[in-house]
Amino acid sequence: MHITPEKIKEAAEALECTELKSFMFQEPTAGPLTRKRRSSRSTGRSSRRSTRRSRRSTRRSTRRSRRSTRRTRRSTRRSRRSTRRSRRSTRRTRRSTRRSRRSTRRTRRSTRRTRRSRRS
Repeated sequence: MHITPEKIKEAAEALECTELKSFMFQEPTAGPLTRKRRSSRSTGRSSRRSTRRSRRSTRRSTRRSRRSTRRTRRSTRRSRRSTRRSRRSTRRTRRSTRRSRRSTRRTRRSTRRTRRSRRS
């Protein structure tokens, strides 16, 4: 169905709409009479979007921080374990060296005793 200018005039007269009448008598190249204002709906949407984005970014940052804290905890645990192991191993080596020294002293003493006993 094609809308003719006559139909628009009739509708304007019926509604007594001044805006429609002014639209009718406007030149076709002219722009709109009033600037289109942003509706409250669109601003609400944009604010919602921004809040969503900020929430996402905060979630991501919290996830990252949690991951990093977990990693640091793991690394500290590993380092503690390794230090414990190294301490244990050093203790063992010390013990073993002490034992070996004792045993060498004993053998030396015994050899001296046998030599003395042979002489006399």
